[in-house]
Amino acid sequence: MTQKEFSKVKISIVIPTRERSRYLRHSLQTALEIEDANIEIVVSDNASSDGTKELVRKFDDRRLVYVNTDARLSMRQNFEFAFEATTGDYLIFFGDDDGILPKQFPYLRQLLEANRPDGLSWVKATYGWPIDGYGKKTGGVRFYHGNCFGPPKPFQGAENLQKLMTAEVSNLRPVPDIYHGCLSRPYMLKTSMDGNRVFDSAIPDVNLTYRSILKDGSFIGVDHPFSINGYSPASTGGGHGAEQNNRADTDTSKVFAKENLTDTMSDVLAHAGSAPLALFSTLETLRRNHSLENFQPDYLCWYRFVLGSAHKNPELAENIRGILGDHAKATDAQSSLTAALDSPSQAKRTPRERLARAWGQLHSFRVSAAEGSENTILTAARTMDSILGNDFGDVLSGEMEPRLAWKGAKRRSKGFQRQL
Repeated sequence: MTQKEFSKVKISIVIPTRERSRYLRHSLQTALEIEDANIEIVVSDNASSDGTKELVRKFDDRRLVYVNTDARLSMRQNFEFAFEATTGDYLIFFGDDDGILPKQFPYLRQLLEANRPDGLSWVKATYGWPIDGYGKKTGGVRFYHGNCFGPPKPFQGAENLQKLMTAEVSNLRPVPDIYHGCLSRPYMLKTSMDGNRVFDSAIPDVNLTYRSILKDGSFIGVDHPFSINGYSPASTGGGHGAEQNNRADTDTSKVFAKENLTDTMSDVLAHAGSAPLALFSTLETLRRNHSLENFQPDYLCWYRFVLGSAHKNPELAENIRGILGDHAKATDAQSSLTAALDSPSQAKRTPRERLARAWGQLHSFRVSAAEGSENTILTAARTMDSILGNDFGDVLSGEMEPRLAWKGAKRRSKGFQRQL
């Protein structure tokens, strides 16, 4: 299909950023390499002082929009500020150390044009920035058999309701998302608090995901990567992980918490540097803000899930117990908290999940993302596009079976350096 045939829907790609120009320069280029006239790429700069403005202005592309908050905002406020700067029918957010796959983007558009869903979800790839002292498996991308060339499947957001209520958050798949996912502007506004303000809790992407489950919607899920999640010392998620594991290799979690204090729209619970607690807080805040108290979480499951996040950090564990104690008292759930505290520690993964993970690893391959002396999210995106090729288009048209597309990807991967 031609670009002209794909001109109906305008897509906004949004990159919120803050003091990360060293990563942004490469992440932004992944979007700029998309050959599509009907997109806009919005960089929302959260009052950076590291030359971010000057960096963005070096790129000459009429699709690029730069906005600056002028004063430091919380993550939620920056996402809202960015949303207000967009004009697209569909929106995709990704972080300033993440990337999008330019050569796979036409198929993303094709799915939106053909189905006009409330949102489109996909399986994102993962790339670790090769920073000295930051992890062992960095500088490459892994391809999983089950995560490539999968045909689109319609689903309802409410299909994940029971899993959300019982804290099975690792099994929420497929799941609607605005971060490494795509949602329509009308759906975001329709499910907002007031038809105007889209993001209303501290973790904006999780807020939209949980909201689309509780308020339902019609979505398309596809097991094929359209973007890459980059992790680095600058990642907020990495900062929460470091604090949970009692490591002091990043302070992003503390910066995130400090900036949240400036936001007048506060969550029900403090996050305390715990990702599971942040997820629980997002759910409780959503129920409060949107008057969704009729959806009652299983607090025993959620308390156990949150308590298991800090067994390596005694100080954090004590802080979490205090936060959950206050919550249990306010919600008359002391018996659930007592039972959770008396329960044995939960394994990070169930035997079934470990088996699925082992199978996935066995049916996968990993290649270096290096391109000459460069190894960035941009070279990772180019590497993935080279290996995936154009076969997903043939899968969508029915001209090729997914298993043959996978064989083609494995064949093309032989031209790249393999990693363990």
